[in-house]
Amino acid sequence: MYRVLLVLFSFAFLMMIFEPYTDVGFVEPLSVVLLAILLFVLLRKLFNKLKKLSEKTLKIIIASAFIVFVGFQVISVSQAQIQIFGDPWHTLNQALRLSKGIDVWDPWVQYYPNLLPFMGLQFLFIKLSSFLNVSYYVVFYAFTILINTSIWAVLVGLIWHKKAYLGAFLSIVMLLIPMNYDFILRIGYTDGIAILMLSLFAIVLNLTLKDKRFPMKRFIGLTIIFLLAYLARPNVIVVVVALLIFSLVAYFNQEKYDEIWKSFLKMFLACLIGIVLAMGVSRGLASAMNYDLNDPKVFPTVNWFYESLNFESMGEWTATDRNYTLLHPGYATAKEADLSGIKSRLTDLVKAPWKIPVLYTVKFASLWSCGTFATGTDYQLFSQMYHWSHAPSFLVENIGAINIFFETYAKALMGLFLLAIVLEIKKRREISASLFGFSILIIIGVSLFHTFLWEVKPRYQYMTIGLIMVAGSLSFKNFFEQTPHLVKQKFKNKKNIWYGLIALSLLSIGLMSTVMRLQTEQMIVVNSQFQPLDNYTPGSAKFNLAAHEQLIQKVHLANNADEFVLQSQSSDPFQLIIERQEKETWKKVYSQNVPALQMETQIKHHFMKGNYRILIKNPTADKITISAMTDTEVLDYPNKISQGDQKLSLGFQFSQNDLQNKYPFGLIMVFALLDLLLIILLKKTLL
Repeated sequence: MYRVLLVLFSFAFLMMIFEPYTDVGFVEPLSVVLLAILLFVLLRKLFNKLKKLSEKTLKIIIASAFIVFVGFQVISVSQAQIQIFGDPWHTLNQALRLSKGIDVWDPWVQYYPNLLPFMGLQFLFIKLSSFLNVSYYVVFYAFTILINTSIWAVLVGLIWHKKAYLGAFLSIVMLLIPMNYDFILRIGYTDGIAILMLSLFAIVLNLTLKDKRFPMKRFIGLTIIFLLAYLARPNVIVVVVALLIFSLVAYFNQEKYDEIWKSFLKMFLACLIGIVLAMGVSRGLASAMNYDLNDPKVFPTVNWFYESLNFESMGEWTATDRNYTLLHPGYATAKEADLSGIKSRLTDLVKAPWKIPVLYTVKFASLWSCGTFATGTDYQLFSQMYHWSHAPSFLVENIGAINIFFETYAKALMGLFLLAIVLEIKKRREISASLFGFSILIIIGVSLFHTFLWEVKPRYQYMTIGLIMVAGSLSFKNFFEQTPHLVKQKFKNKKNIWYGLIALSLLSIGLMSTVMRLQTEQMIVVNSQFQPLDNYTPGSAKFNLAAHEQLIQKVHLANNADEFVLQSQSSDPFQLIIERQEKETWKKVYSQNVPALQMETQIKHHFMKGNYRILIKNPTADKITISAMTDTEVLDYPNKISQGDQKLSLGFQFSQNDLQNKYPFGLIMVFALLDLLLIILLKKTLL
């Protein structure tokens, strides 16, 4: 089996390094290779220095790293926020609806009962924020920072007990991983909980391997861990398969493992009980929320199998597949339609057998195509645009280039972890009942689950990031010590390596300056509140504006904008005015009369960065009815309209006409300087 894992991890490594197409655009592959070499050189120097330090010093380093880590997370969530969409938006607004006693269900949530646990968590946050009289996002971000920090505390603690310097090394790597400051913090979802539970599972396994016991308190603890893991991500069921493999390995090698196979079977049983309990909790949540699990709108599980066989989308979710299921109303009818669709797609694959390896190879490759595992775009990049609520000017203006840089960097860093794992598998030449063996089985198990059984997208692999860190950390000693020797054996003439790096650098810069600049450019939204005007039924939320009254919504533009779009419908004509703050006064920069019933008003005008006010005035002697978002308790937009005791928000967007190239010359210069640093660092070694 180790050969299979060796091949799969080797393929994952190659895709991570050389696959140019990512969620943020095309990444120049040679820049990934060069940056990976630079990171190897720098991390190896760090690794060797940490090996020489005392445990007391290493503990200080770890404590300092975590203080900095928490600070970075707070800065991340406080200084930049993007409007989200999709699953997290639907569940959040449904949770708000339930908290107000409104028993009307969002159809999206009705389709997918697997969203209930996350929605229940959001409901709890809403109630807690109300009780504490603070913003929902104070509670939400406190929780996500706690989860994210706990993940790394568990991982660093686990590795520390293997080798103290490895724990310190991992705590520094923790600060350098861009994914730590994005998806888990801003979106939340269940990925963080799944990663934490798998990390805790690894600790339980490590304890069992160490003392070869599995007492009742550990059994209960593991049952709870797996219950939460299954609620978060049902694909953790691959752990059950891994435990069966471990049981067999240990049983047939009792001279090596004694009777630890019995402990593995107990762990297996604890997981099964956890699954049963998780199903019971899901039904309990549904009952408490008056959610009908037998509602005809509920999607059958086979829908995901149907989606996974879509050759045109290579197994990714599509609106077409969703609509196919929706066109067959009723659970039984939809299930029958999906089964028929599965049969049809399997028949098509059998008729064209070449499609089978292509489909599954591409699906597997997709999971390992992004260094960030698409955590910077999923539920955030809407129609190729980031809809900023607030963010620093530099981030807004250069988001396309920043994404490319961090994607290149993340691919290089994850590539190193995968290469270290590949070399460690090659060295061990067996699948042993060990922490390393468990980690690699789960990592690949999740990949194979989505490759063969489920829909696929890069973020689904992200739930294994903790185990990638564990397996990689356990591989670094061999990786940093043996790799230089392997390179020296492969290349007898060291000058050829140095000259080769110079050639690669020049070629990389050439490709970035030409081919890579041809890709689709980045659209820039400066500031936006793009959510539907009503949380429940679009267009139904109304606000009565009295005669000659006005609504005022403040907006801060961190950058210049060239276009303004207002999404608000009125029963009668109204006057739209946009004012800019100049010192202590507000100066009118644009005004327009908007006719009745017009849903979208588009304005071409140059807006300089600064503070603005959007005014909607009722010029009539009678009240008029304006469409506006009236339920804003969970709307993460900093400036809302205060109208008496009510908080409102308009739907609007400030954007730029000019598109930004994802490979501007400033970014190319950054890569050129990094290449130069690599060449200088290696000059003394190679010449």
